[in-house]
Amino acid sequence: MWEDGVVGDENQPIWRRAATHTLHTSLILKASLEERLHEQTGLLLADNEALLHLEKEGSLLRMSEIAQRLILSRGGTTKVIDRLEEMGLVVRRPDPKDRRATTVSITAAGRQAQAEARRVIDTVLEEMWAAHLTDEEAGLLVEIMDRVARANRGES
Repeated sequence: MWEDGVVGDENQPIWRRAATHTLHTSLILKASLEERLHEQTGLLLADNEALLHLEKEGSLLRMSEIAQRLILSRGGTTKVIDRLEEMGLVVRRPDPKDRRATTVSITAAGRQAQAEARRVIDTVLEEMWAAHLTDEEAGLLVEIMDRVARANRGES
């Protein structure tokens, strides 16, 4: 129980308490990550996520593919890409295979910004997460979260 039962009380089933604590902790981490990332790099978490996918892909991604990977609406994705393009971190072009579609690619400045964002995120996660867990505990959490994520994406 945290802060006088704000997160969940001990009379609830353990699965509910675990879920509630996971969600609450995630919100705390996300807020801190977002604040520090924006403060130090000018990027938001969604910006960083878009850059990660573009860098990983190593080629052009369609806007619809980015939206799907970020789990954002098309409008939300457009806002992210607009912001990144304005910062010179991505380039948007018509898709040469389908003139109705738009592709996005990461620039050299985008790769550099993503690398800096990675350093900030790693620092925050080390301070707020890794410092409080053993490697064994972290491994168990990864296993559990992977299982829950797969089950809710319809995977086995």
